[in-house]
Amino acid sequence: MIRNLLTGLMLVFLFQACTDQSSRHSTLQFIHFWTEPQQQLLIDSLISEFEDLNPTIKIEQIPVQWSEGKTKLLLAHASGNPPDITHIGIEWAQEFIDNGIFLPLDVYDSIPSQCLEHVKGKDGRIYCQPWTLNTRALIITHDAFLNDDTVTWDDILASLNEQHLIGMNSTEPHNVTKKYLPILWAYGSRLFQNLPFSSTCDSTLIDGFLLLKKLIVNARIDQSRRLDEFLVNRSITLGISGQWILPQLKNTPHRVLPRMPGKSGASILSGDCLGISVSSKYAKEAKAFVNFITKYGRVKQFCSRLQDIGLPAHENAWKDPSFHLNADQSNFTMQCMNSIMLPSPSYYLDAEGILEDHIMSFIYGNIDEQAVCSSLKKQLQLLEAKQKKGS
Repeated sequence: MIRNLLTGLMLVFLFQACTDQSSRHSTLQFIHFWTEPQQQLLIDSLISEFEDLNPTIKIEQIPVQWSEGKTKLLLAHASGNPPDITHIGIEWAQEFIDNGIFLPLDVYDSIPSQCLEHVKGKDGRIYCQPWTLNTRALIITHDAFLNDDTVTWDDILASLNEQHLIGMNSTEPHNVTKKYLPILWAYGSRLFQNLPFSSTCDSTLIDGFLLLKKLIVNARIDQSRRLDEFLVNRSITLGISGQWILPQLKNTPHRVLPRMPGKSGASILSGDCLGISVSSKYAKEAKAFVNFITKYGRVKQFCSRLQDIGLPAHENAWKDPSFHLNADQSNFTMQCMNSIMLPSPSYYLDAEGILEDHIMSFIYGNIDEQAVCSSLKKQLQLLEAKQKKGS
């Protein structure tokens, strides 16, 4: 009898030990888009540091490409076994939040006002932790403007000729929106800045398309990567690009403007954030990892080492000397601070496709400024009516 009792006690002890051991070790799945070689090295180093500090937590990476986009993430969350932590563009966050995919978070850091509403739920709580922000600025290699931060579109138009060209994007999903909207906003248009999108197709938009018409006369139209190359070798004398181009411009005389020419001075603000699956078995551990990897000091180091990442999604970044070390970096920081994050309803990609089709049709001379504004408004109204009916 004593032997049976001891055996029973030993089995209970072993079962409890195994249970305790399994409860102390958690493996979190982390799906992320930062898969470029240098980005991946930094992600690896941050995960290693976290695991050293938290030996009972392991992070399993699921790298995906930006080209796979939001669809890949939606499929991952619909699979029944979603990742614990998801890296998404802030522009996509609202759809995920509205669909109840993420847990609410306790965020204590100062979130920049431009992206705050994009990470909130209808209950006012924050469901995604902002991580980084980035934008595109106007870069000029024309000798006449190398010492001038206050260039106007009239100055630019006066400088353009057969030898001095502006780079304009050809058909290229998403980049068309990011490159052309800041120009269309030049004379007061708020196209795509508010919902419903159709309401932003007003008379001020015509002036924006008239500016585009004038710029096209002396434009080189190509894909984004080619336009960056043309800026570097001065085949074009100005174009809109991101912070990633700065190392390539090291030996090219140039000027990054701190604000877009025009009334608002705004460009488009983009960014990255992290969300925790509502079905995660390890919510506490996932929150610990998100808090760790989005801590301002770590993101600052991340962005300082890889300029193409942008800035930390934290108000401290605007005035941090680390992001004002030189004129280029400072002016990109200023442009980022003065940029706008577009609303992102569930039908955003369809609306963006309509916008980009109209812009390119205008660029290639298939429609005039009056007709493009009218047609754009009508097609957006049809899309919005369809969405409203479906809801």
